[in-house]
Amino acid sequence: MPILPRRGLRRRLALILAPSLLALLLMSAAAQYLLTVRPMQREMDHRLADVAIALAERLGVDGAGRAVFSLPEAAAELLGADATDSNWYAAFDERFVPIAGETALRWPTAAFARGRPHFFDTTLGATRVRAVAVKTRCGDRECGVVTASTLHKRASLIRAVLISTLLPVALAGLLALALLWFGLGSGLRPLVRLSAEVERRSSRDLSPIRVEDAPGEVQPLVAAVNRLMAQLGEAGSAQQKFLSTAAHQLRTPLAGLQSRIELALLETHEPEGRARLADIHESAVRAARLAVQLLSLARAEPGASTADPRVPLDLARLATELVDEWVPRAIARRIDLGFELESAPVLGQPLLLRELMVNLLHNALEYTPPGGRVTLRCGREGGCSVLAVEDNGPGIAPALREKALQRFVRLPGTPGAGSGLGLAIVSEIAEGHQAVLQLREAPGPHGLLAHVAFPAA
Repeated sequence: MPILPRRGLRRRLALILAPSLLALLLMSAAAQYLLTVRPMQREMDHRLADVAIALAERLGVDGAGRAVFSLPEAAAELLGADATDSNWYAAFDERFVPIAGETALRWPTAAFARGRPHFFDTTLGATRVRAVAVKTRCGDRECGVVTASTLHKRASLIRAVLISTLLPVALAGLLALALLWFGLGSGLRPLVRLSAEVERRSSRDLSPIRVEDAPGEVQPLVAAVNRLMAQLGEAGSAQQKFLSTAAHQLRTPLAGLQSRIELALLETHEPEGRARLADIHESAVRAARLAVQLLSLARAEPGASTADPRVPLDLARLATELVDEWVPRAIARRIDLGFELESAPVLGQPLLLRELMVNLLHNALEYTPPGGRVTLRCGREGGCSVLAVEDNGPGIAPALREKALQRFVRLPGTPGAGSGLGLAIVSEIAEGHQAVLQLREAPGPHGLLAHVAFPAA
């Protein structure tokens, strides 16, 4: 199937559903991240606060009322025993000036109540740290402790959570997209089958599509297509009826006119009168031929209702019936007409296949000059039954062969007085029998070979 490129229903649905699915997955990932990382970070903050509270208990006042801090050496070593993060502390007096620990640590500027740890992010030199400040009573004043820790554990925790959260979400997203794509394909498969069924049909097949085989949502569309095909069938039938009726109505008076002209020719002895009657007779014959061809065209068109059913037959036997009629015509035109017939079984309509042979023979005799040669052959080639009519007339240029199959088309410079329907009728009949019609170069120096390959019966 393109315009941008021409998107099928499957792709359209995927483009509509995929963003919503991805958004849901991302929201799920964000929720998992927050529900996992936030509690862990709070737990680390609480541990840092526990250390600060324990250190705050080491603050006191001396005899002069000044704040003092005492920490056993073993406890100080324990604070620095973390293999991942670096930890610091600082004790502050009543003026919140460092009196012990890491003097580079500063007391937070934000106000907070005693008894409630205050968490904040700061820097120690060029290192970002997470810190907590705890106030305690030093005599009749307040002093406090700040503990700080680097963020290595927190960063490792976030990376681990991101990997453990986003990787499954990414895999789930890919799996969901794959399931979405294949699910849409499976859901749309009835539409694909329906499309393939319509595409397989020839222009002659206007039978209704089974509505029951289509999904419920598509059944109104199928019913509309069936109505359209019924209308096309009715229009085609009306056209065929008109052509058939017109041809029938024309044949009788034209046959009577032709007989009267022939009688007048027998009774007229003046050369000038006979010449005029001969011209009129030739025109009447052409008109009668046109009426016959119109009737044949009506029978050969798609959807034509005919009493000539398809039956197994042999093209060789059908061609034999033409010998007695067409050999005298060829002799009258001083053309060598030959029949090379071998068994060629097909399933077809005898009346239309006979008309196909008649039109090919008529064309070949019409355009082959006196002294020429025309041969009708049939037989088997490569598993197909084949009918071919070969002549050594002027032939048709390769660029014009497709055009020669159109209705009422007479190629410039061609002799004779045809109506331009012969090859069009042959093409319609061949298509109706699933046969392949080809116009080729004749094996000789010039001429045309009309080759029709039928599927074997």
